[in-house]
Amino acid sequence: MSTPESTVETAVDLPALPDGVLPGEASGPVPGGGRGKRIAGRAGRLLASAGGAVAVQFVTAGGSLVVQSLAARTLGASGYGAYALFFSIIVMITSVQTSWVGDTLTVFDRFEPRVRGALLLSVLGTVVAGAAAGAVVAAVMGLAGPAGIALFALLVALWLLNETGRRIFTARMEFWRLTINDACYLVMTLAALGAALGSGMGASVELLLGAMCFGCLCSIALARLRLPASEYALASLRGTAFREILGFSWWRSVQAGIRPTALLLARVMIAGFASTAALAGVEAARLLLSPALTFVNGAGWFLLGDFAKAERDGRPMRARQAVRACALMSGIALVMSLGGIALVGWLGPVVTGGSFAVDRVALGGWAVYSVCFSCTLPLASLATARKQSRSVFVIRGVESLTGLAVLLGLLVADPGHAAIAPYCLGAGGLISAVMLWRMLRKGDPPRRGVPAAPEPEAPLAAASQPSGATAPNA
Repeated sequence: MSTPESTVETAVDLPALPDGVLPGEASGPVPGGGRGKRIAGRAGRLLASAGGAVAVQFVTAGGSLVVQSLAARTLGASGYGAYALFFSIIVMITSVQTSWVGDTLTVFDRFEPRVRGALLLSVLGTVVAGAAAGAVVAAVMGLAGPAGIALFALLVALWLLNETGRRIFTARMEFWRLTINDACYLVMTLAALGAALGSGMGASVELLLGAMCFGCLCSIALARLRLPASEYALASLRGTAFREILGFSWWRSVQAGIRPTALLLARVMIAGFASTAALAGVEAARLLLSPALTFVNGAGWFLLGDFAKAERDGRPMRARQAVRACALMSGIALVMSLGGIALVGWLGPVVTGGSFAVDRVALGGWAVYSVCFSCTLPLASLATARKQSRSVFVIRGVESLTGLAVLLGLLVADPGHAAIAPYCLGAGGLISAVMLWRMLRKGDPPRRGVPAAPEPEAPLAAASQPSGATAPNA
């Protein structure tokens, strides 16, 4: 239910190794027949895991698409515009929390007592702070009355708890098992919504928020039953490694929050300078192209986990492997986006119920956005695995601020430029991709057979390591 998680090594580019040596294994010859079977078996496992990562995102996005389509069909343009703002606040808060907690679960040893204590503090703090922040933002924007804002704060807290469980599945690389939990959220949310509407209750934003709360509760309970007890074991909150992971998690969370925050600000600009009805047309275009963004997010989830595992195992990936992943992902995103554009005449009324029109200009913009997003995500994931989140934050921050400044200028000049928003937010991704590639090349591990030149340890990387860990190339 989050939006910013095949190995590049196998699915995109097998690294050059001596004959008979498999990646991740000690060097030494392996008989030809056994070698082929072991490579095939390993590739099969990797493809199954990667397929699970993408499947999770499609189940998640599919559920979100169904709920948002119901909102568009029952609430009208203005009501759906308000719901889109509510949902964008959740996405923004979740991206910060899941990067702080979820990526720490993936990159660090979550069972090490000091790290585990820091994680418990992080979960507690982010859930409380996230719920409070959601309530404040919703109140300032005037999206609902006191009862609706209280319900929204509860939803944010439950959403973050559920997201923590989801990221435990991700850290365990159990993507197919995670799809069951995500399906549980969808089914129970729709069941609650259907029961309420069937009993005669009128459709409203508050009703949707309440149904989503019920779905989150059911998914949280299911995760607690299905994950091993060791994943929920407590640890001492004294002498934790909080300061050690702060250098990583702080920059990672603010870095991951850039894109959803930029989307939220763009939506607020559109609603303020144009109208919530104009925002609804732009958001409906995004829904039609959500499969492309879903694919990118799913692949990104897997790449981060695999890059981080490669770093821990002493076989770090090179920048060129991330570039090949960018090319593959952007090609697939382009094909999927073109499919959505071609089917807009048929799918548009299905999504909106005919209550308002899909903005055709914004539809092309979201295609550009998805392709540019594909170009940056693998490179950003590799940089994150190398604990270079601060550098990624600077690059993406400049990209987003520039796009927002251009959009603001266009809206001030003419509110009718609302459909240009995805172009403004997406096009800068190509420049960011080039900058990330240049940065990563400097920290690439030496080619096999070439001795590494000694380099001083990077202060940031050392500060962000858990106790006893060795700083990676950065």
